[in-house]
Amino acid sequence: MRSYLLSALLLYLVGCTPITQPSTPQYPKEKLYRQLLSIDNTIAHSEARILANQAIKYSLTLKQKYGANTTPLLHNFLVNTGIKDRGLCYEWSDDLYSHIQKYRLKTIMLKPVGAYIGSYWSEHNALVVLSTTNPKFKRGILLDPWRDSGKLYFTPITKDPEYRWVIRHDRGI
Repeated sequence: MRSYLLSALLLYLVGCTPITQPSTPQYPKEKLYRQLLSIDNTIAHSEARILANQAIKYSLTLKQKYGANTTPLLHNFLVNTGIKDRGLCYEWSDDLYSHIQKYRLKTIMLKPVGAYIGSYWSEHNALVVLSTTNPKFKRGILLDPWRDSGKLYFTPITKDPEYRWVIRHDRGI
């Protein structure tokens, strides 16, 4: 009986011990919003909020639209072999661009960017967000909906560990 009471007491004490929660990463929309505001002090807060919300939300919509349930490279293979209709990196960025353009943002502009342009196996396309009044490329924020199959990847353009980006003047968007 004594061991039973001791076990019950230990269970009670352990069960009531406060468990510290691991710190959660900053909410992605808020993190993107703050990065967008860091581009330039002329960026309208309301427009940064719209872009952050829509870029993250619409990237997930594109994931569903393309049926992107694999890695990006495997999805590219499926598109290139005709099994899937769309979902190459430039299609992700073009579709995201078209969606964001509907909001007619005045203080923010999107430009197509590319890395390893002309290399069949390595070329990659995405978007960069710039200020309309002070469009310095090195201050831009990269938006890459393809890289993580619909989970929007974003970072300052100069801090991307994977690619060295350039503006794609040859792209019609």
